[in-house]
Amino acid sequence: MNKTTVLNVSEEKQSDFEKIELMTAMQELASLKPEEGKAAMMSQVDRAALRVLKVLKEGNPDTLQQGTYLQQVKFVLGVMEQCKEFRDGQFTRLVRSHAEDIMVGLEDLPKRSKALKEKKKRESEEAKRKAAEAKSAAKAKAIAAGGKATPIDKEETVVEETEPDFPYELAEKICIQTVVRHFDAKLDVLRSVHMYGRHSTVDIGIPPHFLYTVEFSVLIEDAIKALIVDSRDILARRVYNDTDPKADEETIRKVLRDKSRPLLDVVESGFAGWGSAQAEAAKRANTGDNDTAKKTTVKEKKGGLFSKLLGKEKKPQAAPKRAKKKEKEAWEEVLEIFKAAEARGEIFFPRTFNFSILSYLSQMREKLFKSEVERIIQIAEQAKGGSSAKGAVARGLEQSFKNNDQNFFEMLILNLLYTKNSIGLDEVQTACMGQKLDEGRLPLSVPEMGRRPNAYATQIIKLLKEPCEPRVLKNCLEYFFEAILVLHLIKYEKDFANASTYLESQKENLAKPIQGVVDGILGLMDRVLFARQQARETGEDTSHNTKDTISHTIGKFITAYEGMYEKMKKS
Repeated sequence: MNKTTVLNVSEEKQSDFEKIELMTAMQELASLKPEEGKAAMMSQVDRAALRVLKVLKEGNPDTLQQGTYLQQVKFVLGVMEQCKEFRDGQFTRLVRSHAEDIMVGLEDLPKRSKALKEKKKRESEEAKRKAAEAKSAAKAKAIAAGGKATPIDKEETVVEETEPDFPYELAEKICIQTVVRHFDAKLDVLRSVHMYGRHSTVDIGIPPHFLYTVEFSVLIEDAIKALIVDSRDILARRVYNDTDPKADEETIRKVLRDKSRPLLDVVESGFAGWGSAQAEAAKRANTGDNDTAKKTTVKEKKGGLFSKLLGKEKKPQAAPKRAKKKEKEAWEEVLEIFKAAEARGEIFFPRTFNFSILSYLSQMREKLFKSEVERIIQIAEQAKGGSSAKGAVARGLEQSFKNNDQNFFEMLILNLLYTKNSIGLDEVQTACMGQKLDEGRLPLSVPEMGRRPNAYATQIIKLLKEPCEPRVLKNCLEYFFEAILVLHLIKYEKDFANASTYLESQKENLAKPIQGVVDGILGLMDRVLFARQQARETGEDTSHNTKDTISHTIGKFITAYEGMYEKMKKS
């Protein structure tokens, strides 16, 4: 068998390897069955991803960048993207991790192709060098025997200096896992066993506050990874330096167990630093127009006597060079990931968010937080509703604010807002009134309350388009009018107006009979706001009568809607 035949057989085996592995991976993912449970799905995804990664690592990089093979890899990534909809933090994290590894493998294909070509070139040059050495040795032997020889030209070899790889990649990976688990535990405290009761926005489909979602448990991994990679120099000195890069994973883990506090110190100060950079960037953005005007208005300097004598009068200046596009900082890229999740409707992410809250979350005293939540819940349950309950809860929260800091207070009232049948929107607002409902003082709570009129209005239109079951629409309408009845009349006036404008603008996109329901909602909204304004001017408490009006009118809406719903179901 000649050399060409051997090469063809080798290439055929390589092609079969890629084809078989990718087809098997596609079959694994195509046969996913959610009813078989999370463990089975995770196992299948894991096997499929490892096959794809093996192909990307060992397959022909030139072949994998084109044709059917590239489409097969993209198909696998597409299925894994759909797997993220399986609402489980552990499963989603596995899928994301494998998807990221596959993307890295795809991005490395051009580098691998180049490396293989350079390797072949080096092997060819090495073969030539050895041939030249053999020839040179033969000539030297001829000279020793009394023959003639031509001088040998010496070739200078240039060694290209390459930047050394980061030696602590395994230690870095372990540290990322450690910090992710640490934050998971903190977020689990916020999402306590009491969560998701009557006031939960999950029940009616609008995204919950970012701190209270499974999605954020996954998203925070992006932030942790970016921060730790961004802090390599300091972590190499404080954490990684005691590890041996050549050691196995278990040995490195043993060394790092005693490094958890220095690691968290770096992470906490890192998030605080990101928060400062974020605040500074926002400040620059707010004053950007003034700064630009100052920079562009430059006073023209006239040439003096010496400049004229020396022929250095001011010459026409060339057009200024266009500034190079500044690369985004790590925190900016993470912020974009968070905002993308909000755009997909997975979380509510307030524009007032600052990375410093993650630093605070890392240091949060879990036992104290749990005990304070339990204390306020007991106060609310003992008061058994009514004005006395509101007063008791308000006093309990006021005491908690005095005994703790601002961030603790905000996380506490947000937790209670999402707590099962504990306190309502009106009690949370009462707790915030002492802080004058200012976003500067309450950057998490104020946006959380203010977004509700618009969020519920959007959900109402969505439910009417589907159409949904009358029970679901009734719940959403009750939440919507609770927000209009409770929230500060002046502070959230713009939010009420925006909600009304949205309902009016979307009405035309609905079926004619359903448009009448929207007209009724808008009419009731005007009546509630007018009644609140009158009560504010006269000082008379009419909230009880207004609640009765809301309940009665929503009942009429739902009765009318039920008939429409049955007709739409049949058609």
